[in-house]
Amino acid sequence: MEKDSKKATSDNEEMDKKNYKIVGIRGATSLGSDEPEEIRKKVVELWNEINSQNDIERIVSVMFSVTPDIKSFNPATALREGLLVEDIPLMCLQEAMFENSPQRIIRILLICESTTQNFVYIHDAKNLRGKK
Repeated sequence: MEKDSKKATSDNEEMDKKNYKIVGIRGATSLGSDEPEEIRKKVVELWNEINSQNDIERIVSVMFSVTPDIKSFNPATALREGLLVEDIPLMCLQEAMFENSPQRIIRILLICESTTQNFVYIHDAKNLRGKK
């Protein structure tokens, strides 16, 4: 038992050295059409890009939002099935629509422990993060 607690302390010390903290990482992608296969492909692509641009230690939860025109397949299911993510809480909500809102957009909010917080917007969703 003592050996396990020493390992846990060692692991925590290592994590502290890297300054991990709880952060929210945003991202988004766009679809050409509302097709299950395209949703699967774009969700996995976005997930991989977020992971490649961030130093993620532990994932707390993942929330997706979709524009009302995305109805054929749940992006949370795409992530769970495509990457075998079964032990992370996933949720999907419908995005609020406003005047001139873009169509066929999947957004993600990843709550995790990370030393980085790089948001990732790909395809036509790049336009969501205009420079100020």
